Parts: sequence; C-alpha cells; structure tokens
Amino acid sequence: MGIVNATPDSFSGDGVLPATGDIQNAVDQALRMEDEGADIIDVGGESTRPPSLYPDAKPVDSDDEIRRVVPIIEALAGRLDVPISIDTRKASVVVAAVDVGAAIANDVSMLGDPEMVGIVASTQVPVIVSHIRQGGHKGYIVQDVLSDLEGSIDQLIAVRVGRSKIIIDPGLGFAKTTEQSLDLMRSIDRIRDDLKLPVLIGSSRKSFIGSVTGEPLEDRLFGTAATIALAIQSGADIVRVHDVKEMVSVVKMSDELVRVVESGAQNG
Repeated sequence: MGIVNATPDSFSGDGVLPATGDIQNAVDQALRMEDEGADIIDVGGESTRPPSLYPDAKPVDSDDEIRRVVPIIEALAGRLDVPISIDTRKASVVVAAVDVGAAIANDVSMLGDPEMVGIVASTQVPVIVSHIRQGGHKGYIVQDVLSDLEGSIDQLIAVRVGRSKIIIDPGLGFAKTTEQSLDLMRSIDRIRDDLKLPVLIGSSRKSFIGSVTGEPLEDRLFGTAATIALAIQSGADIVRVHDVKEMVSVVKMSDELVRVVESGAQNG
C-alpha cells in the first residue's frame, strides 16, 4: 500500500498537497507508486500526527478533508489499475470518497465516528480498522489491542459486515510508546492467529524506528525495511509504506523466503 498524503503537514514530510491545492502532484505520485509496484494507493487528507509530539498538529474539518481528497481520487479512478483506499476517521469522507471511486475505507480511528459502522455496512466496501486507545495503555499492550479490535469487529459483524471485508491494523505508534510498538511488531503472528483476519502493518518512518536507530525521518529507510521484513515473516498481509520502490524489493524477497519455508521446499 503506497501512501499519498494530500496534506501540507504530514508527519513524514511527504505531503503533496500544499495549502493552495495542487492535485497533479498527488496524482503523479500515485501513478509513480503504481508503476513501482504498489497494490493499493491510500489517499488521506488529514495528518495523523500526534499532538503530544507535534504541538502544531491541527484537526481538519470534514469539508476541507473532502476538498483535498475527492479531486485526487476522481483523477485517479480512471487511470489506476489498483484499488484506492481512503485514509480517514470521518464517515462523511468515506461516503464522498467511495462516490468518486475509492474502494476501501481505511479507518484510522477504530470506528471512532459513530456513523462509520453504518456507512461501511451501506457502502459494502472493505474496511481497515486501525487500533487506537486514547489515553494510552497501562496493561499488556498486545492483549489490549486484541480486546479492543475484537470489540470493533463485533460492531461490524452486528450490522452484517462480513468478516471477508475486515482488515485489522494494530496501530503502531498511535497512542503507544516505542516499546509498545515494538511488542506489537513482535506479536503480529499472534494478532493474526487470534483474530483470524488479514493484518495491515503501518510502520513506515514511524517515530519508534527513530527511537531505536537515532535517525531523523528522512533517514529511516533501512529501519523501515527491517520492520517490513519482520512483518512479512510474521504473516502480515499488507504493508503501508512511503517508499514503494524500495519496500517492494524488501517484500518480494521476504515473501519468497517465507513461502519457501512454509512449503517445506527447503527439505525437498
């Protein structure tokens, strides 16, 4: 999954939509990512930078967010051969994005918008449920995440969203410390096995990588690659990345190694 941040204030510094609006930059980035091997293009119009780390982080109202993402999705819908996901925490943005061609709802608030469950049910698009627990965690992080995600899954199933349409994301870095994010990285296989759903991992350029390597955002390519390799080895189904070209190589090699081990070919 290639990330297209239609924001002027992305945490990763790669926002392609300045405050004045420039659709073509975002479209060009998405098309390039598809050429580089992305299987999904994830378009978002609001930065998820945590205010605890970025005091200037400001929420975006739904109208502004729609104005940012809809023209980009409209421009891409007839040109991409891969699906577009809408990265948002607002049900109204999902509706607007799906209307112009988005095929997946990537909910970064764990169904925080009370209307999100109904919208996912009515549009029948697959949904990525990303974990977040406001206020942080005091218990064992893996069990907290499993419990919280189970609750969200139950909400979706209650309105007849099929399990085949649900993808889970443990929410690395979202209201989590470095050690908690690392614990989740080490537990991807358990999360996948316990919840029995596809898992998306979004580790790209995250602050927990910088905490370990001591590197700034622009130098976290190799740290990100290590997390992607581990994610694939642990059974992750989707990895959400900024650097598509480089991470496609990491995914291909990691996936090949894992598939050989799983098939028993090393003993053949």
